[in-house]
Amino acid sequence: MSEVRQVPLILPDLGLEDSTLRASMWLVSKGKPVYRGDRLLEVFAGEVTFDVVAPASGILAMKMVDEDDRIEVGQILGAIDASDERS
Repeated sequence: MSEVRQVPLILPDLGLEDSTLRASMWLVSKGKPVYRGDRLLEVFAGEVTFDVVAPASGILAMKMVDEDDRIEVGQILGAIDASDERS
C-alpha cells in the first residue's frame, strides 16, 4: 500500500548576499511526474542562474510562485505529491 505525502519545494540558501532572486522559468508543468534531482525551476540572481531540483520523486502538485516573481531563501516555491511504497 502506498501513502501520499506532500513534500515542499523550498528555495535553498544559494550563498549570495544582497542578491535579488527571481523565479525565472518553471521547467516542469503542474501535474507532471518528477524524479528526485530533476531540475524544476530556474532562479535568476543578478548575472547567475541556478536550478532548484526536486527533493523527492512524485507529481508536481503545486506551484506557489509565478515566473518573474521575487523570491527569498527559505520560501516555499511549490509542492510535490510523493508516494511512499510500504510493504
